[in-house]
Amino acid sequence: MDPANDKSKEVPQQAAGPILSDRYALSAIDFGVVCLLVASYLLFYYLPLPTVGVWRDIAVGRSILDQAQLPQHPVQMPLAAAGSYRATNWLADLSLALIDRVGGPEAISLAGTLMVSGYLLFVYFVLCRGDYPQWLKLAAVFLTAATLFFPWQGLSPASASAIRLALFLAPLAIFARWRQPECGPSIWTWIFSPLAIVAWANSHWTFIAGPMLMTAIACGVIGDGLFAGKSLRETLATSSVQAWVWLAQICWFVTLLNPFGFGVWAEAFAQITHPLDGSGPLVLASGLGGIVIVQVIAFACLLRMSRVPFRTGDALLLVVAGIMAALNIHFVLAFVAVATIVCLPLTRGMFATSAAEKKTETSSSEQRPLRFAFTLLSLLAIWIGFALSPISAAVLGGTPRTLAQAVDDPPLGVVNYLNEHQQPRFVFAPVAWSDWIAYATADAPNLFATSDFDRLPQQAQFDYRRLVQGGAQWKRVLDRYAVDTLVIDKRTQADFATQALGDVDQQWQLAWESDRALILQRRID
Repeated sequence: MDPANDKSKEVPQQAAGPILSDRYALSAIDFGVVCLLVASYLLFYYLPLPTVGVWRDIAVGRSILDQAQLPQHPVQMPLAAAGSYRATNWLADLSLALIDRVGGPEAISLAGTLMVSGYLLFVYFVLCRGDYPQWLKLAAVFLTAATLFFPWQGLSPASASAIRLALFLAPLAIFARWRQPECGPSIWTWIFSPLAIVAWANSHWTFIAGPMLMTAIACGVIGDGLFAGKSLRETLATSSVQAWVWLAQICWFVTLLNPFGFGVWAEAFAQITHPLDGSGPLVLASGLGGIVIVQVIAFACLLRMSRVPFRTGDALLLVVAGIMAALNIHFVLAFVAVATIVCLPLTRGMFATSAAEKKTETSSSEQRPLRFAFTLLSLLAIWIGFALSPISAAVLGGTPRTLAQAVDDPPLGVVNYLNEHQQPRFVFAPVAWSDWIAYATADAPNLFATSDFDRLPQQAQFDYRRLVQGGAQWKRVLDRYAVDTLVIDKRTQADFATQALGDVDQQWQLAWESDRALILQRRID
């Protein structure tokens, strides 16, 4: 036998195949989502922290840590001691103080950025879970990022409520059992939703969104039963309806698991009617108003075009969330999340081919020779985002951010002087600087007014406005309150600075001055 013609011992050659599964092959839209997440990470990381708000909350958290009890009046603002005050944000304030102990303002900035990034991932993977087109998920993440951006004030108790909102909505969005006939809440909804509301009620007054949304679902389940032709008695006798009603009642009850009982509800209604944190009703001619308008228009169009059955619970969820968003801008984030949960299912069947089907159709290596190109580009974008962020200085080397870069124009010279000349003080300073001075000054001086300005007595508020504008009677007003240190911002109070320097006498002396600020000190005999 001719060995050249003997093919009995030939070993069949195996075709080279891919090592990674095609599920790791990202599309162009996936790459767009990654770029949006990376851009949001960098944007929120580089946004400087304001000099008001978050530092007051940290001061409250420090007070809780030092005294092992909740403060009875606004911290470092003795003029408001006689008014009613409840530290209802105590859990969030305590968390901020602990984060500040770890790394100061840079840690606060990083924690806020990670919170935003985590919430955007929650929107993409939980609220948008399902075989929806990727561009719809991208739009949902973009609208959420914009909702967080417009009112951004750093890692405040209001913005940190996104964590509790995500914990509350997660089991509802994953299982969506109110849309299924004769189906009660999942075990995870029974566990996580009440726990989220307990944490929420001890962190920020927007906790009222939790029980109201759960009540909307319960009422929606009852409505579905009535629309199905059952009587009210038959509907209420259904075990699934009873389960949703019981869960809603539990969500209302657990809001009382806090140090103030019904006081948190009084604080919530007071904040809605007379906000003390700079918030207010939704203005349609604003960034947040534009987002709400877009969501409402999208819902109206989808409701008209969709062939998916629409549940009463979805309608009530959207109505309740919309009313709350109209009352106060802090609820807009909850409205956007609810609109995402409600609107996405309405798109089923409206698009011929989903992204998953397209991947299946072109899964072979011959058809997609560069199918991992966008995966590699996504990894590159993540690395670039990390390399450009301030935290990379600890790993890659480089100069860390300065305090002036992490915080929006802080009065560093004023704080340095007060730290170098420590003594018991009662300081009058602009509200825009007071929170930072209270936070950064080592001896924790008392302030005439902080961002809790609205808690001051009416006469003190009137006198503050008089002093900020200057006037011939500024010494007499300061004498009335025994203020011993006057801080003036020369850029916004130029006339007052000129007048104060001209009025220096045996009672007041110029203690420190720069091109930005000046400090007048009462002479001590």
